[in-house]
Amino acid sequence: LEFESLYKGLSANLLKEVPPSALYLGVYESVKTQLLLGGSAVSSRPLLAYLIAGAVGEMIGSVVRAPAEIAKTRVQAGIAGSTTQAFGQLASDAGARQAALTSWLTSILRDVPFGAIQITVFEGLKIAIVQSSVLQIDVNTLLAEAVLGAIGGLIGSLASAPADVLVTRLVAQVPEQGKRLGMLGMARRIYEEEGASGFLNGAVARAAYWTPAIGIFLSLYCSLRKLALDVL
Repeated sequence: LEFESLYKGLSANLLKEVPPSALYLGVYESVKTQLLLGGSAVSSRPLLAYLIAGAVGEMIGSVVRAPAEIAKTRVQAGIAGSTTQAFGQLASDAGARQAALTSWLTSILRDVPFGAIQITVFEGLKIAIVQSSVLQIDVNTLLAEAVLGAIGGLIGSLASAPADVLVTRLVAQVPEQGKRLGMLGMARRIYEEEGASGFLNGAVARAAYWTPAIGIFLSLYCSLRKLALDVL
């Protein structure tokens, strides 16, 4: 029973990660290609193009991720008994829908910079290594892409850690007298109760999770993209 509890909310978590990630990469590739075309205002600044494309991709993906994140949190917190019940609560409870909207607006502060930074670091390191006269590394191997992706995940996760604390508190809060704190109100409460360090709660755990996760995510994506291009 204790082992099974570790996987509570798994289906909601899959909904939170898989479709948004597919949207993120698809939109990223499309926007990046358009930005890097000759004549574009940023065509000569690839890092800026990666940053913008990553941000746009994550913004689109966040529309799908937000309700799934609310459902996952409700299941894991015991507010709902299943993913289906959690989505049912979102559909029937106006307060829960408002919380989902507030969470989405706040999560943009976390997910958009995270998505932009991780892919920019990944692509930027690839360019730097290829252009280096000292480093003789094939950046297109599975291992190299995994390591570079992990570095992107590490930097992105730490940069977005404060926003992650804010999103988590907003989603999990219990209404007081029927009222929920907004983004600024919750930020003020965290600062008053825990000081500036309160915004870094869980930063190490977040980095420990996202560092290998993004390494696997980006290396697998690149490998599958290469395979698809070879087949097609």
